[in-house]
Amino acid sequence: MKKKLAAIVLSAAMVMSLCACGSSTTAQSGETKATSDAAEATEETTETTEAASEDTATETATGLKGHFSIYHFHAEDESGTSKAFWAAANKFQEENPNVQIDYIFTDSNNYQEKLTTYMAGDELADVWLTKGDMLPTFADGGLIQSADQYISKDSDWSSKYVEGAFTDCTYDGKQWGVPFQMQANCIGVYNQAIFDECGIKGWPETWTELLEDCEKIKAAGYTPIGMGNKDQWLAESAVFNTYAYKYVDQDWFNSLSSNEGAKFTDEKFVKALAGFQNIAQYFNSDMNSIDQDEMYSLYYNKKCAMFFNGAWSIGTLLENCPEDVLSNTHVGLMPAVEGESGTKFDTAAGAGWNYVVNSKLEGDDLTACLAFLKAVTTDAYADDALAQGFISAAKTTDTCDMSSLKPLFSEYYELASTMNNCSIFDCVLPSEVGSGVLYADTQQLIANSITPEDMAADCQSALEANY
Repeated sequence: MKKKLAAIVLSAAMVMSLCACGSSTTAQSGETKATSDAAEATEETTETTEAASEDTATETATGLKGHFSIYHFHAEDESGTSKAFWAAANKFQEENPNVQIDYIFTDSNNYQEKLTTYMAGDELADVWLTKGDMLPTFADGGLIQSADQYISKDSDWSSKYVEGAFTDCTYDGKQWGVPFQMQANCIGVYNQAIFDECGIKGWPETWTELLEDCEKIKAAGYTPIGMGNKDQWLAESAVFNTYAYKYVDQDWFNSLSSNEGAKFTDEKFVKALAGFQNIAQYFNSDMNSIDQDEMYSLYYNKKCAMFFNGAWSIGTLLENCPEDVLSNTHVGLMPAVEGESGTKFDTAAGAGWNYVVNSKLEGDDLTACLAFLKAVTTDAYADDALAQGFISAAKTTDTCDMSSLKPLFSEYYELASTMNNCSIFDCVLPSEVGSGVLYADTQQLIANSITPEDMAADCQSALEANY
């Protein structure tokens, strides 16, 4: 399916999700980092750094020289993949004194909008991060060059990624991007101490049990499920997307995304919308007025008993959660809905965001850039990301110390091995749909200001307009 070139222009008013999505306050991954300070959220800084040493970050590229820019959302004061990125980037710079890198940073809430501005002004960086839903715009417009033409020629590089790492950056038979993460877009996080107080033994296995638990928690004076959907992405990308797979399956989504028969208006998808609208009664009443960080605060302050969010929340919790809450925190998979085809293992997951290379970059500058991308997505980066509570798109090395993983992340790591990874809607569908209508209408859905049937019709109309 060829998405229209106007897609990225129309996405200017959209916020970035996370596929992973999105960046978190401390577990930066492609997940969205929300912020309450509008001035800080729009702040953009550019740093130019030069490196130092004779060796390179790759085995074959010695004596590197060149100059390139990278537009990114990796804040230096965060953990997760952001901390792993900067550790690898700084090491690369130290080892390569003749490579100059211009780092262009924008807070993740404003990243996608600013990217649109750069494109409109023909001011794109040499490297930038993008989701899979925007690849057709860049590729069809001749703005990027495929990464696989270089990675496939370097067996040491191509062999370092986990299976499925390139799914979200593949378009028209080519792998356009370089992945840096592999994450679940949805896990359940809960406070067992509150569960105990409410007479709940553990994480629910079925959706009926979850609803029953929510009633007990509500009766005890707590908000059952925290939600921070001010920026629109969290409810859809990080929660509903996985909930939808309790009703539909990967074959249905493949058919939908390729226009081969499945429709948003299909009965099973409408049922999923209705079920999600029902669970919203257990969210905090200001769910569409607070952001992800404020949702975390509800959990930290024992105001809510649980929340659903992407795996990036693990790093956030490890970094910021009060110890008395963290010691009682556990994770689980979203329960299956009785009578429907999906299982608790069906989870929206993937790489989400990827680095892409400007089609104008060439010569020594391109060689240096490729060496850099290898360094900040594989080897020590993968080990470091794991130590920070995050699973990267690359395989860990033989020297990775698995025994040092923190208990909460170990729990998630075990869960991740059982998941049936399914496509992330807003990383595959046209941006007008995945990051547009789906985001906006889900916000209305949980506020009961749109019916499931009308939302399904809206989404289908937007999808058909992009074939």
